Amino acid sequence: EQLISTDISAYDAIYLGDVTCPLYPGNFCSNITNLENAINHLKKLNKKCYLRLYAVPENKDMLWMRAIIQKAISLEVDAFEVHNLGVLMILKELNNTIPLHFGVFGNIYTIETIKILQDYGVTRVQPSPELSIEEAIFIKDETPIETTFAVHGKIPLVISETCFIMEQNGHDESDCGFACSKDHWLTRQQGEWSMKDTGRMTLSGKDLCMVEHIEDLISKGIKNFYIQSHGESNEFVETTGNIYKDVILKSLNKENIDLSDNV
Repeated sequence: EQLISTDISAYDAIYLGDVTCPLYPGNFCSNITNLENAINHLKKLNKKCYLRLYAVPENKDMLWMRAIIQKAISLEVDAFEVHNLGVLMILKELNNTIPLHFGVFGNIYTIETIKILQDYGVTRVQPSPELSIEEAIFIKDETPIETTFAVHGKIPLVISETCFIMEQNGHDESDCGFACSKDHWLTRQQGEWSMKDTGRMTLSGKDLCMVEHIEDLISKGIKNFYIQSHGESNEFVETTGNIYKDVILKSLNKENIDLSDNV
């Protein structure tokens, strides 16, 4: 429902699926019916659709993940985002020819790691958002495959196969009531910092914001920009996308950029 009701005209591609919890209702990376509807919707809008696969699978998850992957291949998804070497092996066994992106939980810090991933068929990587601009640019310049740069949104910090919220409340995940659909914050008593808890993933309390660096990043050859919108509102997705699209187009056209107009 959120996908259909959100104006995504500012985006060229959408990453589908919550990589943290396959139990979440309607999750595109674990619900075949919803996945098919979402892909059909995006194709009608002429948007590329990338399926984000569950990031921390156990052995018991491999069977249903294989079924999801096979369905996505038949639906001609534009790319898979993978975080796990075991999932890469499944894709290789299925003779997958769809592009593979290695996501943020792959912890990309070095070009040596990327060279190994290329042997498994990976075609694009996302350097860790913890890296400095200089380090990320070095990876982009030295790596043999494409890179994606996170430019806005809360930074994924931790992921687990169990739910932090349920552990704290002493509840069973099988009957959790999906408390993760509401905001949960981990805040230092003195209020010096906070982090957002989404159940199986913890995010930074504040948003990464690279809008003032877009012109410089484009001049250095960056082509793929990523906005993290996990758990955010339709308004966040629409407004943030429009701001970055405006700045990117003005940078490409060598127009004057006045950030005070938008930010």
